[in-house]
Amino acid sequence: MITDQFAEERQSPPLQPALAEVFARVTDLERHARTLITQRPIVAVLAAVGVGYLAARLVARAMR
Repeated sequence: MITDQFAEERQSPPLQPALAEVFARVTDLERHARTLITQRPIVAVLAAVGVGYLAARLVARAMR
């Protein structure tokens, strides 16, 4: 996939150790999300709808 190639070719500047750990964790989560989306697209869409619904409920409750 083209976007995967760009992400892998991208050179990151030197980071502090804690920031580098966070960056690695987020990159790992992104890789897992991409795998889920390509292997099970319907499950990914349903999960996104569920998270959106919960977020909307929380916002609506906070606005009261």
